[in-house]
Amino acid sequence: MRFNRSDRLVLLFLFAFILAVWGGVLLDRWFLQPRGDLVSLDEAGMDSLEAAWGVEVRSGSGGMAAVETSYYAVPVSQPETFPFDPNTADSTALLRLGLAPWQVRSIYKYRAMGGRYHRPEDFKRVPGMTPEVWNRLAPAVRIGESFRYYDREALAREGKPVGNTDGHRTEGSADGRTGGSAGGRTEESAAERAEGASSDSVPRYPHQEKFTELVHLDLNTVDSTTLKKVPGIASYRARQILRYRDRLGGFVSAEQLSEIENLPLELQAWFDVQTPVYRKLNLNTATIGELARHPYIGSARAKAIANYRRAQGRLTSLADLSLLSDFPADVCRRLEPYVEF
Repeated sequence: MRFNRSDRLVLLFLFAFILAVWGGVLLDRWFLQPRGDLVSLDEAGMDSLEAAWGVEVRSGSGGMAAVETSYYAVPVSQPETFPFDPNTADSTALLRLGLAPWQVRSIYKYRAMGGRYHRPEDFKRVPGMTPEVWNRLAPAVRIGESFRYYDREALAREGKPVGNTDGHRTEGSADGRTGGSAGGRTEESAAERAEGASSDSVPRYPHQEKFTELVHLDLNTVDSTTLKKVPGIASYRARQILRYRDRLGGFVSAEQLSEIENLPLELQAWFDVQTPVYRKLNLNTATIGELARHPYIGSARAKAIANYRRAQGRLTSLADLSLLSDFPADVCRRLEPYVEF
């Protein structure tokens, strides 16, 4: 390839420009910048070790040794143990007790939804609670009197009324005194009502009558008003029970109440099942959404049922599903009262 005179001049100019640039870089690196003492690899490694681990490395005749330096030490916070009420403790106190931030958020969410810790053992149900942490915190749990369940035997020994179990004054009563009407209901004179009406310093709240003796309620027919008469059940827990009953289609035993989140086990003593399941799910005609809504099926099993219907056709019994990994024997046993074909 031959270049004319103008092309050769351009190439020569570019070559000279490149040499000038490289020459400037080398001149700046080796002659113009001050050159400090070279650092060996061993010295550089010791500097990084001191910065990363907070130790000073010293070399001697016996080799290198690491010496701790206090000015690099980082303090580690230790969990504290002090008396606290889980119903009122703030996030700072809960974190000082050694609980994780996500556990504190769970406690705040539970309290915001109306949940309360009525006994120290209730705090044991906090998500992520380990035996080690619980054994340390258990002696420090202090439940405020306004959050405790009433001790009926202690009230009876003191001669106090036991019909009112929610701590509020009975509606229309000025001093909380009860009469002798059946079922623990209160009676008051006209003078007492006038005295209560004229007193503005004592706030009045709607009173929810509570059962004074153990009764057995049918879980499949009980309504919200009757549920709230059970000691330990208020509006939120009544809604929980009714919502879960609707999702199931009815209860088959009182033990199913243990499947409801944060519901005390002792409440099962107040219930039994006297009527059968009132709604069953047809596994051949129900949609995926209807199947997934059932507590014993969920979205994964609903898709497995839909895939089986698409591939194999109609289901005739739960035995058809028992071959699938999503339907072990215990799941089929729980589903049996709730499905039809």
